[in-house]
Amino acid sequence: MRCFKSALTLALLASATTAFAQGTITAGGASYVQTASHWDTSPEANFTGVGTGDQLFESGWWFRVEGDTQETVFTAPTTTNYTGAVATIAWTDLGGRGLGVAKTITLTSAGAGTGEAGTTIAVTNNGAAAITLHLFNMVDLDVNGTAGTDNAILVQPNNYIRVNDATAGQCEYRAPGAVAYQVLPFNATADVAAQLSNTTVTNFPNTGLPFGPGDFTGGFQWTLQLAPGATGTVRLFIACNTTATPVSLQRFQVD
Repeated sequence: MRCFKSALTLALLASATTAFAQGTITAGGASYVQTASHWDTSPEANFTGVGTGDQLFESGWWFRVEGDTQETVFTAPTTTNYTGAVATIAWTDLGGRGLGVAKTITLTSAGAGTGEAGTTIAVTNNGAAAITLHLFNMVDLDVNGTAGTDNAILVQPNNYIRVNDATAGQCEYRAPGAVAYQVLPFNATADVAAQLSNTTVTNFPNTGLPFGPGDFTGGFQWTLQLAPGATGTVRLFIACNTTATPVSLQRFQVD
């Protein structure tokens, strides 16, 4: 009975942590949601008010320090704040690896049925040794609110993808500074999220485009060299029925 109580307590604590980490940001009629079940290897997210239905099924982040034998998903954060059009999310020690992470999501909407979610992730190496850090984002887009009817092309190697629904609507997936991408059809055991969640090292091979029609999942990979105390920053944009932020207005760096 003592073991049962301990397990129940741990389950309740985990549930409370993920519940506090969920939230919604809004801009005009656009809404971006990270749900309570976002912080695992099937990272649920919603992007509505930027076209017909919900344009986004999943969007999440993984990391790997060079020398690791697999990638690790970003689990529930230390702190979160969802206010207006901005979410600020932080990890004091991501994965117990001495990584301090600050994540900001900013939602913009220039008009009805359009919007962009821009994400900035700053990672600080709080360890005593230099590291090579690989960051990964994956998305499952359902353009026009439907799965299975999406087509995708590579707009710019290897960090800019455009996804169109066969009927109407489009979303742009852009990752300045990314070194590689991968696109695969949705499949719980073989899509992009599954590749990042298995027990082997994944490096995206720049394959899968052009894609479709089908149920799109895609991902980008960045590689950062971080000395002790250094901070590396990456940016990601998901824009639906509008053009993603031009490179000239983007900023990314390693300090």
